[in-house]
Amino acid sequence: MNNEEFVYAMNCSTKVISMCSQFAKQMLKDGVKPEKVSFTIGGGADPKLFQPHQRMNGAIGFCTAYYARKDPDRIFNIIKMLPHRKFILLGRDWDRYEKFTELTAMPNFSYIEASYAEYPSYYAQMDVFVSAAILEGGPIPLIEAMMCNVVPVASKTGFALDIINHGNNGFLFDVDASAESVCKLIEQAYQIETDIRKTVEHLTWNNFSLAVQQLLEK
Repeated sequence: MNNEEFVYAMNCSTKVISMCSQFAKQMLKDGVKPEKVSFTIGGGADPKLFQPHQRMNGAIGFCTAYYARKDPDRIFNIIKMLPHRKFILLGRDWDRYEKFTELTAMPNFSYIEASYAEYPSYYAQMDVFVSAAILEGGPIPLIEAMMCNVVPVASKTGFALDIINHGNNGFLFDVDASAESVCKLIEQAYQIETDIRKTVEHLTWNNFSLAVQQLLEK
């Protein structure tokens, strides 16, 4: 489907729900009618499952399967540039990464393939969460980590721009930012004293479903 066909299809719909503000703005710019477009943050986390913890110079975490759009080289370089920090990568299929052997050989790095029910126990070991992707629709792990009081450092993708107030409850960086510049933000993240959970505690799956229901009832 080309852009013209996409806009036509969206204008034929009853309502288009955009999961992040930047996608909503892009649709309006492309020609989708304003009355068709609604925005609600596209996701949430279970506040009972993802409990907050006190940050005490813990690890830097990533949570992602292996895809090119997740910018694996940037992740690799960040880990390599911060040998004094501990890193945890929750994910799958990273054995497909061409530098996987070199990555797993780094003494400050742990690669974890775990069930979803185990994720909170790993978030509890993190002080900083990094989302390094060049393209995202979410990401949901960003909300989960923040719900656990982990400071986010995220690329300006998906709904990161909607839930991170740069310098207050986390940091944002451009999608083409260098690993070195991201590392500087990571170090700054360790100095933040904000209660991160309080800034996202409204982002639950119950509230998300209610928001969608209210849009459909209009």
